[in-house]
Amino acid sequence: MNKFLLGVILLTLSYDSLAARVRCSDFATQAEAQRYMEQNGAYNLDGDRDGEACECLPGGSKYGSSICRR
Repeated sequence: MNKFLLGVILLTLSYDSLAARVRCSDFATQAEAQRYMEQNGAYNLDGDRDGEACECLPGGSKYGSSICRR
């Protein structure tokens, strides 16, 4: 019974973390994605690890170049 409860708890935690994962396509602008990343720690939105979230969205990169995966 304890193993079953542990399994249910782990499955629930895994599902919650997957459901909460956001993508650049969830945002309309780069600024919106940037705010979300900074407030929620969603660093998966910064694919090239330069501190800018979703550089391919309208509003783009302040550095003039970015790695955009389309």
